[in-house]
Formats: sequence, structure tokens, C-alpha cells
Amino acid sequence: MKKNRTFSSLKPIRSLLPDNVKKLIKNKPSTSYNDLKKSWSKILGNQIAGKCELTKINKYNGHNSIFLKVDRKDLIDIDYSRDEIINKINAYLGYNFVTNILINIEDNKGLHFRKKSLNLNKRVENLLNNIGDAELKHKLKNFTFNKDD
Repeated sequence: MKKNRTFSSLKPIRSLLPDNVKKLIKNKPSTSYNDLKKSWSKILGNQIAGKCELTKINKYNGHNSIFLKVDRKDLIDIDYSRDEIINKINAYLGYNFVTNILINIEDNKGLHFRKKSLNLNKRVENLLNNIGDAELKHKLKNFTFNKDD
């Protein structure tokens, strides 16, 4: 029958590590909004970080979620980059912190719409001139509409 041997001379691995590494292991990286906001372009890179803005970090359906504000023209790029953004944030923090990204569209009012006038060709002008109702004729000739840029 063999005896179980105990080794009293074995040291824990922690005692062998340098102090700087012990601090890193002991301290979890900060996940506050301000810390992520400061390092936003460092985490995602200038290309993606320039298209979206971190607005808040909240629990949503029991998971940590980040809320991004995105311009309408960049919506598709950011939507397709969701997994990449989550992976980059989690890799930066060193653990799985973010599980979901929620996107809010930023509308720049006044920049999206401009007034366009109706350009009429000769045929359409002749048709409008043959209209008997003067008020309707005037409205159709001065017709304007808003169009996306």
C-alpha cells in the first residue's frame, strides 16, 4: 500500500510571478463608460470608431450591452461590424464583457433634405397649358418636393 506524499517545499505559482503581473491578474480592467470612451479609437481603430459613437453601457435583457450612435449613411457598415466590435472590446478588456450592441440612428436634420423643383420638358408643359383649372395649373407648374441627398 502506497502512502500519499505531501510536498511542503512546493510554492504557489503566484509567489513566482513578478509584482507587475500579480497586479494585472488581481485587478480587473475598468469597464466604466469614461474609460471605454477615452480608448474608443484605440480599441476599434480610426475607421470604425469614426463612424460610431459610444453613448452608454447598460444591462439589456440580463446582458451587458453598449449603445452606439451612428449616422444613417454608416448604419450598414456598423451593423455588419457588430461581431467585430464586440470581439475587439472584449479582447481589449481581457474578458467577455459585452454581448450585445444596440444602434441608435443619428439624424442630422436640415442636411438630409433639400428642395428640388420640377423640371418640365416641352411635352409636359403643353399638357399643363391645356388644363382648364387655373389654380391646378399654377400648383402643378410650381410643384416642389423634398428629396434625400
